[in-house]
Amino acid sequence: MKTFLNFLLEQKMTRVIMIGGPGSGKSTYSEIISKKLNIPHIYTGDMMRKLAQQDTPDGKKVKELLSKGEFAPTDIVIKAVKERLQQDDTKSGYIFDGFPRSVEQAEKMKEQNIGYDHVFNLKVSEEEVIRRLTARGRADDKPEIIKNRLKVYHQKTKPLLDFYKDEIVNITAEGNTPEKIADAIIFEIEQVPRKKWNNLKQYTKNI
Repeated sequence: MKTFLNFLLEQKMTRVIMIGGPGSGKSTYSEIISKKLNIPHIYTGDMMRKLAQQDTPDGKKVKELLSKGEFAPTDIVIKAVKERLQQDDTKSGYIFDGFPRSVEQAEKMKEQNIGYDHVFNLKVSEEEVIRRLTARGRADDKPEIIKNRLKVYHQKTKPLLDFYKDEIVNITAEGNTPEKIADAIIFEIEQVPRKKWNNLKQYTKNI
């Protein structure tokens, strides 16, 4: 018998935007959801860090900005995202982790017809963010860089909450296990096709 999860996986597209400050858990939850819904986790932060290792004009430019805790240029990010979306695994959807990071990127995303169906904002206290970032020990998680990344987030990413204010769903991303928080996000994703599922069940019941 077909289950709702089977039905959900059969839907044409599930395209998700994850918004949240550094250390909010975007990558952790995106990876869990990616596996459960069988859609790719597109992590632009990782894409830009890989680009920064390349001895190219774009690579050098991105490396300099990332070393200061700043964002990669919008044109470079958009180019990388569009190339990634050409791959076959994105046909059923995708999860954007760390993209868009600014209103400028969101507007450019719209101009380039890069679609989405769901927008989530991961809410975490600044104290918890600092604790998480300090604990993970990544090369760009030095105290001075963390401080600047939080500053850049408040200046550039927080305005996205207004940009997507009619569509955004807020998720408390602390005080529970990653699995339960990811399940809460999946629950919200399911609400869109759930009405279709209920209508389908009612229809098949009546024939």
